[in-house]
Amino acid sequence: MGRVWGVSCSIAILYAAAFGDTSSTLVAPRTPHGLLWAGTTFQLRAVASVGETLVEYSDEAQVRVGKIIRWQWQLESATGAAVPQWREATFRVRLTNLGNGWDNLLFGLQRFEIEGTNTWGVDLLESRLENGQSLGSRVITNGEGSLVHPTYSVLYSVRVRPPVPEVQTDGVWIVLSARTSDHMTHQVLGEFVAGVVRQAWVPSRAWSGRPEREQRVAPVLYQGRLFWMDTDTASRVTRISYTRDAVEATRSDILGNELRAYQHALQNFMPTGFSVVLGDGWFVGAGNQLVRIHLPTVLSNHPNPFTVVGFPQGVQPRLDVLPAIVNGRLFVAGTDGRVHSINASGLRVAQSMPIPANYGEISANLVVIDRLLYVGTNQGWVVQVDLLTGNLRTARRVATQPIRHLAPAAFRRALLALAGNRDLLGIHPQQLTPLWHRTLPEDIVSNIASSPEREAAALLTRSGTLYALNTRTGGILPHYPQRIFGESDTFRGGAIGIMRRNDRRATYLYVLGQLENSSNGTQGLLRLVTLENPYNRREYGADTLRIGSDYLPVVLFTGNSPSSYCLIAARRDASSGGTVAAVPLQ
Repeated sequence: MGRVWGVSCSIAILYAAAFGDTSSTLVAPRTPHGLLWAGTTFQLRAVASVGETLVEYSDEAQVRVGKIIRWQWQLESATGAAVPQWREATFRVRLTNLGNGWDNLLFGLQRFEIEGTNTWGVDLLESRLENGQSLGSRVITNGEGSLVHPTYSVLYSVRVRPPVPEVQTDGVWIVLSARTSDHMTHQVLGEFVAGVVRQAWVPSRAWSGRPEREQRVAPVLYQGRLFWMDTDTASRVTRISYTRDAVEATRSDILGNELRAYQHALQNFMPTGFSVVLGDGWFVGAGNQLVRIHLPTVLSNHPNPFTVVGFPQGVQPRLDVLPAIVNGRLFVAGTDGRVHSINASGLRVAQSMPIPANYGEISANLVVIDRLLYVGTNQGWVVQVDLLTGNLRTARRVATQPIRHLAPAAFRRALLALAGNRDLLGIHPQQLTPLWHRTLPEDIVSNIASSPEREAAALLTRSGTLYALNTRTGGILPHYPQRIFGESDTFRGGAIGIMRRNDRRATYLYVLGQLENSSNGTQGLLRLVTLENPYNRREYGADTLRIGSDYLPVVLFTGNSPSSYCLIAARRDASSGGTVAAVPLQ
């Protein structure tokens, strides 16, 4: 939309009813917009008359029309751009002189990069336009624009170029402003942001070793090493593998530098459900039971590493509900509607009061904020459980649809809930009263990834569109939503991890998407996106994530240091069994 700004100075106001001499020419010259040209001179004389009789008149006085400074500006481009490596982007603003004389502007160009560096190339270019025809362009180095004829336009372009691939960047922010020639008015013409889109490759992996071996549950980290299971679904034999070294010590394309296998295969063992580590125990589902695998036994290659966690008679663990780990305890939902507390040795030590049947069944992952555990149900209820007493404290029905996912917001200011397929809610963590409610235009296919450092959360929709919201207000963050995958891609699932490296200021989203319309039948894709600037991202395509891959909806981080990794695990791909891909943190 075009806007007008400027000032007027030394303007002579002429009345058509005035008597006396007006000009040496019969018609005063005017600009194409009808303004009297600056510098136009008039000879004026005051007269007095009675009726039609001239009584008296003054001497002639010379009056000069002052300069009217008035500019119109209009954005002719988007305010954000994702720039492919080795390419450049331009942001365009058209300025039109609406004043009454030749005039120019004085420009300011401010830039900002999160890490305080100046790695991007940024230039301001001027392209003179007269009657729609371009007469060339020049780079403005001193901030001074050219003189422009009244009613004529000039197109100014901010050109940005990303740094070379070896240089880390989170994008660049630019503010273009202009000051009038009389220094009386200063105006921001545009605020722009750009990021670079880089293609990336997985540097290290762990392999199952055989195509028929499927990875059915998420891998885990223990003492810095990676542990994972591969299952032959035909023979029902499961094998445990682990890395020789800590993942963060990887120096080759083999994760942990060497892969080792536990010599005692687990017969008739079909892992399922959640997969977490507490103390020395790997807790994972097996059939309808919860099993603890003693990891020191695995490392020493001794037999019989697992025991079954005992639940009350007739009660089974809800292996489809992700548990919570707090203060050395594992909190697991049961089919009895209770939450059961399990210690690191695998012994059940306590249980909560049952959730009333009219609240519905537990349907979301368990979340803990301070001493309160939160449970979401398939009837839209959120229930608070006191971890010290096991009693229910507060319950509120926040939606009419099932609660699918819960996440704590930063600084304990909100509890985030995903209800049904499209509704996202912010809830007061104490009273469970609603803070805000937002319905997205399409189905959500990922978890809610909430930043621990700032009031922001992200999620992925079916079209591959990434949303980021303010967790306090529910407002969508600037430059979101962004479609970060292909225009024709649709996704049946996904997962998002959020991490800020301890030596950097920028936060990154690790967005895993599982395509549902791939020509390979199934295909995983990964994007690393700067939270503050979604135009800045690294893209991991089908080739590096393995053709025909089917990924578990889990994103695992080894830490937050420069040597840390993000780990994603594939059940299988078209040519091999389960794998674990390691992506360096950004």
